[in-house]
Amino acid sequence: MKHKLISVALIAVLLCTVLGNSIACTPTTQYDLTITSTAGGDVTTPVEGTHTYDAGTVVNLTATPDGGYRFVNWTGNVGTIADDEDATTIITMNGDYTITANFGLDMVFIDDVPDTSQPPTQNLPTTANPTNYCAPMAMINIVYYWDVVKGNPKALNLNAGLPAKNATEYLGYFMDTNNQGSPDRPNGAHLGTLDADIGPGTVDFVRWDAGHPPVPPPITAPPFGLPDAKSGYDWTVTLDNAVGFDFYKTEIDAGRPLVVCFSYWNPVSGLNFTDPQSGETIGVFDWGGNLYHVWDPEEEWYGDIGHAVTGVGYILNWDPDGSGPLPLATYVIVHDNWAKTQENIAVPWANWNSSHAVNPG
Repeated sequence: MKHKLISVALIAVLLCTVLGNSIACTPTTQYDLTITSTAGGDVTTPVEGTHTYDAGTVVNLTATPDGGYRFVNWTGNVGTIADDEDATTIITMNGDYTITANFGLDMVFIDDVPDTSQPPTQNLPTTANPTNYCAPMAMINIVYYWDVVKGNPKALNLNAGLPAKNATEYLGYFMDTNNQGSPDRPNGAHLGTLDADIGPGTVDFVRWDAGHPPVPPPITAPPFGLPDAKSGYDWTVTLDNAVGFDFYKTEIDAGRPLVVCFSYWNPVSGLNFTDPQSGETIGVFDWGGNLYHVWDPEEEWYGDIGHAVTGVGYILNWDPDGSGPLPLATYVIVHDNWAKTQENIAVPWANWNSSHAVNPG
């Protein structure tokens, strides 16, 4: 009996030794997870870098945007990510993976709005002074947006197929730009376009067609003919010179670009930023001093004349360069009408003068 017990014990020891060695000789499979991010935020769970996990491990992911930015998506080896458009998600480690958290500007942006630059053509007798045409230039972008880009039924052929710089001459007449247009606008010598003339001039130009020659009385007929096949419509243009950004934001949120005027225009170049979601490159500017600045062509403002641009978007609570000189602020994205500036410009909401909201119906 004693010998049998010893034999059983020896067998047990041998089995444990063999099994133990067998387990020890089979290594656990592990994989690397490499995490990066674009500008505008960080991956905070786990931190960015390379991490090693056992096969099958479920790893929590959290992407945290900076102020003024939003999370867009995860890209790279995203096949085992539960939701590649969720900033807080999981990934299952079945291989070596490299993933990137992408961030974009926390902005509202109306795409495809034209960007027409001064000066206009000089085909009409009332365009003797082609400078200071920022207001009709800013508004023609919106007219073309509703007509050509969006094909709005209350804007079709509104421009009579004319190039934008030609159509701007007609619009400038109805706005009495440079005091060289409609005599029915407010009197007084001025260079540029009075705030009070932007809306009424736009309404008159838009309504002008063969059925309204040239527009409802008592508006004076212009000293030129109606462009061939121009169509006319009844639009509404609302002037705001009191509410400010909330009015502007409401229009952009509704998908309606608008003309926004600043008391002066002397922005200082900052940096360029490309939004990874829209692909739009935006030049970020700050304000210079309130000094007269000679542009090409010349532009000057006083009283209720400001520099008019086309508002196409905004970015809330944005610090575009972190600890750099650009301020943390609400930025508006606009199309300026100087050839020297790029299409999209972001400037802090300051030096605001008036807004002109267009509703084609």
